[in-house]
Amino acid sequence: MQNQSATALVTESSRAHSASYRPRTAIIGAGAAGMLQAIKLREAGYDDIVIYEKANEVGGTWRENRYPGIACDVPAHHYNYSFEHNPGWSHRLALGPEIQEYMKKIADKYDLRRSIVFGTKVTKAHFDGRQWQIETSTGKRDTVDFLIAATGPLHVPAFPDIDGIDDFKGFKFHTAEWLDDLDLSDKRVGLIGSGSTGTQAISALAERGINLKAFIRTPQWIFPLPNRRFGKLERAVVRTFPFIGRMAGSFYGWFFEKVFAKAVISDGWQRKFLSGMCKWHLSRVKDPVLRQKLTPPDEPLCKRMVMSTLFYPAVSRPNVEIVREGIVRATENGLIDQTGHLHELDVIIFATGFHARSYHRPIEVTNASGLSLDQAWKDETGAHLSVHVPGFPNFMLIGGPHSPRGNFSAIAYSEAIVDHIVKVIRYCAENGYHSVEARPEALAQFRNRVVAAVPKTIWNTGCRNWYQDENGVPENWTGTPDEFRDILREPNYAEFNLAA
Repeated sequence: MQNQSATALVTESSRAHSASYRPRTAIIGAGAAGMLQAIKLREAGYDDIVIYEKANEVGGTWRENRYPGIACDVPAHHYNYSFEHNPGWSHRLALGPEIQEYMKKIADKYDLRRSIVFGTKVTKAHFDGRQWQIETSTGKRDTVDFLIAATGPLHVPAFPDIDGIDDFKGFKFHTAEWLDDLDLSDKRVGLIGSGSTGTQAISALAERGINLKAFIRTPQWIFPLPNRRFGKLERAVVRTFPFIGRMAGSFYGWFFEKVFAKAVISDGWQRKFLSGMCKWHLSRVKDPVLRQKLTPPDEPLCKRMVMSTLFYPAVSRPNVEIVREGIVRATENGLIDQTGHLHELDVIIFATGFHARSYHRPIEVTNASGLSLDQAWKDETGAHLSVHVPGFPNFMLIGGPHSPRGNFSAIAYSEAIVDHIVKVIRYCAENGYHSVEARPEALAQFRNRVVAAVPKTIWNTGCRNWYQDENGVPENWTGTPDEFRDILREPNYAEFNLAA
């Protein structure tokens, strides 16, 4: 098989020898992005699709996470598919169970379950020079033309490295592995973490009167966005006139993209406004000692912004203690901090997030030369347009390196990626190209564009966050969401090697 550039393959003579075909596509993950990809491929006429899902239900992170207080940190009317607005949201920030029900309804309405293989992890995927050979945890094997990783950035729980943690004799678990049957009402609970998950869980547990110690290594800035419950009349009006909900979604989309996104990537009124709101919110904590404990060391927006008006009142309650002294080690009875104090606990909850840079992992992905994607990314992680990895033909990522992963709707940016992938697959199928891969120089130019904008971003102020790679470079998109959509809208096939 001979590789040629796109420009060399558009001549009439080459087209005469090309034959369109019906590709088979495998999608890994039946979360919001995976289901979206399947819907759009079917709409384009490519219905030979299989979705491999490790669990027994759709929903992704909204299926996995069931901790108290779970909610989206993007307004609900902006957190649905653009073509499938949900008029029934009960809160400004949708509650986790509601989002999960929305995902299940999408799977049913679009008849996706017939294409989903539940309870099946993809363990290996090897490109044999023409197609992808897939192996799964159940022993099922498959051969597909295109492989799409829709695994999402938040699917591999991260645990802190605490000496002696295995000696702890109480209950311990991650928020993504919540023990539904465990009654915490009579327990001494320690919760580690201060991101969105930690903030939501602490607020909910405090409200229940749980005896709680919140171990916060680095406090985060919290934007005061109330999660207001919509009244019955409001919900009835939106159901009767759905355009009102869509207008609300458009407003929140504008606000998060034109204010939050702009504040991150450049200095201006947006950054000053958001920073001022966060600092004003913190100033409302009356206890000066507690306020000092809750003051972050970095600038607002250095980390993904937390949305809450419940957290500060929650940690001011007498049943909650904030522990800022770092954890040194665990014992069978609890956690010892840097002062040597033993915090006796019955339960330890890890609200410590995920390995957000896992992408496709732990799946072993190898190309025709036997090179694994882990090896290819050993020194530097990257994907052209956040989607295509040079050397790995017909393999594409949704939410890959340098996609927008700040305070935006993941569904909104996934729609741009999914549409791009559909166009690439259609182009290949209609022109008889069985292999498409990004050129290394195209990835280099894309990465240079991303990195060149870093000095203007808030991330250049010296903060650390889960967006950054080993070299401290953010693996996030450093432009506006509109610019991201623009570069994906019309694929430039001169940036790819295509084989017929």
